[in-house]
Amino acid sequence: MKKSTLLLGLSLLSSSVFANNYNNQVDFNYLNIDDFNVINLEGTHYFDSVTTNNTAWAEAAFMGRNNSASVGYTNFDSDAYSLSLGGDYYHENIFVGLDVTYVDVDGGSSDTNVAGELGYFFAKNWLVSVSANDESFSDSVALNTKYIATLSGGAFFNFEASYLNDHKDFTAAADYYWTARSSVGLNLSTEEGYDFGIEAQHFFSPTISARIAYIALSNDDAVSVGVTGRF
Repeated sequence: MKKSTLLLGLSLLSSSVFANNYNNQVDFNYLNIDDFNVINLEGTHYFDSVTTNNTAWAEAAFMGRNNSASVGYTNFDSDAYSLSLGGDYYHENIFVGLDVTYVDVDGGSSDTNVAGELGYFFAKNWLVSVSANDESFSDSVALNTKYIATLSGGAFFNFEASYLNDHKDFTAAADYYWTARSSVGLNLSTEEGYDFGIEAQHFFSPTISARIAYIALSNDDAVSVGVTGRF
């Protein structure tokens, strides 16, 4: 009897741990700006299993430094679309990111853009990087940082900032996770005037989450909703 109880407990524990791991993620996002609709679908494959144990679930891959490849599609209200292919690579404290994006405008031109990022972890969950793209290289150079602090009671705090060489603009974002699965965040950008946003995300399980955001742009407001599935 005791042996059967022990085996059952180990089985349940194994299932719980397994449920907290994933190798694939699919993100769907919808954005509306003054009746202009943007739809984005992205799929990411992680070459090693990502665990949500002891992480903010939305940041599990970053905190675990999991290598990945992704592909995405974005539709800009049927006026244009883009296809993207990217990857993130971690080796000890070094980070390399690469993204290739193809944009096609209906009845117009098309373009391909390559963006890269090189960074270093100065501490656990603290990354400093430099990024740029092949169009107007000197103007696109940016200095970036991202840090996730582990707080007491299973809470986390995420901070991200970028300083762009072009026009000396900056972006900043902060997210507070009062639990591993729930967060609220603020972001600010000076790239196109002063844009401000607030967002919230919640994981209903380790595999499914939903998010909503409101962005106050210089000339208009935008609302975004999204869902994420992991398996």
